[in-house]
Amino acid sequence: MTIDIPRLVRPASAGAVAIILGSVLVLVLDIHTAASNPSHLRRTISEYGLGAQQWVFAAGVLLLALGSAATLVAAVRTGLVRPRSTAAVAHTLWTVGLVAVVAVPKQDWSNDATLGLGGAIHRAGAAVAFVSVPIAVIAFSLPWLRDERWGVRARSTLGLAFLSVATLLPILYALVVGATTTTPWYRVVTLGYVERALVVAEVLALISLALWVRAASVTRVRER
Repeated sequence: MTIDIPRLVRPASAGAVAIILGSVLVLVLDIHTAASNPSHLRRTISEYGLGAQQWVFAAGVLLLALGSAATLVAAVRTGLVRPRSTAAVAHTLWTVGLVAVVAVPKQDWSNDATLGLGGAIHRAGAAVAFVSVPIAVIAFSLPWLRDERWGVRARSTLGLAFLSVATLLPILYALVVGATTTTPWYRVVTLGYVERALVVAEVLALISLALWVRAASVTRVRER
């Protein structure tokens, strides 16, 4: 039987590389900006989409989206996840949310005059993306926890998913406070710091997942 190596391995490899490269681009942009203006870290990451470095931010996020899509394709092809499963749907929502964040610029939450459909799409895209990652990774990992071959990878990936859930809690707390008091939710916590912790945790979970999928793709080719 002829082994179709490109069909199985290339999407997984491309996905892992794109996720890592996209993460590094945004990280370098953040470090470069913080070196000259540390207070910028108090602002949300998506504000880069409004400045001179917009193209760097857009490139990084789109690489994350493309890498995530390629990883999902590879995961389905290797049989690690079913196309209509919770993991696949949540993973797709994460990718779509990233594209929405890039396609529609951030707007100022504190100025009602600037808020419109674009701002609603941007906020919805970001919210969907942030919530979808832990759901996708947890749903992906759970069936494999006791698997002899992939149990270790599943448990380590699941641990990173739970870490991302923990970093999401301050934002949920802020939303509750904002809904029950007169304090705007985005002033309850320093959103820039919380968002960066969340993004780091979620990207680490995605990288772990992407490397797992690549390993599964390589193993399947070797066994044919």
